[in-house]
Amino acid sequence: MAVEMFRIDERMLHGQVMTTFSKVLNIDEYIVVNTEVSKDEQQRALLELALPPGADFDVVSPETFAKIDKENDYWGEHTFVVFRYLEDCLAAIKAGAQVKKLTVGGMYSRGREGEVKEEIALFVADSDRALFRELESLGVELEYRVSFYNNPVPLKNVVKY
Repeated sequence: MAVEMFRIDERMLHGQVMTTFSKVLNIDEYIVVNTEVSKDEQQRALLELALPPGADFDVVSPETFAKIDKENDYWGEHTFVVFRYLEDCLAAIKAGAQVKKLTVGGMYSRGREGEVKEEIALFVADSDRALFRELESLGVELEYRVSFYNNPVPLKNVVKY
């Protein structure tokens, strides 16, 4: 059992994720980390529609994910973990999850203070810059990558934070 990728993507599971990362990495388990979505049955049902047949799936809070990670309680052989927001990732790490590398690829405009479009699918607000710094201080390597077919780029080469 291995986590193949930790990703930030506000759209969570969608065509680009399912047709590139998931197929190339042979993903058989998907974990979405976001408290609000974990409590929303309709949203969960919509996410399930994107899954390939036979894949395991769950939506959990950051705290629940940290417990899964600490206990190595993954179900699949190749797991894809997607955090909806940077805050979800940070909360999971603070609760004990081990995230060594985080792929940033789907941060969209939400009209936040200081928000700037830095790159394709990458809108960054002042608060995000602070979160990037905090994640790095906790030992998380940050990379920017929209699709599997794009080469990963150190996030610092794309966003000044």
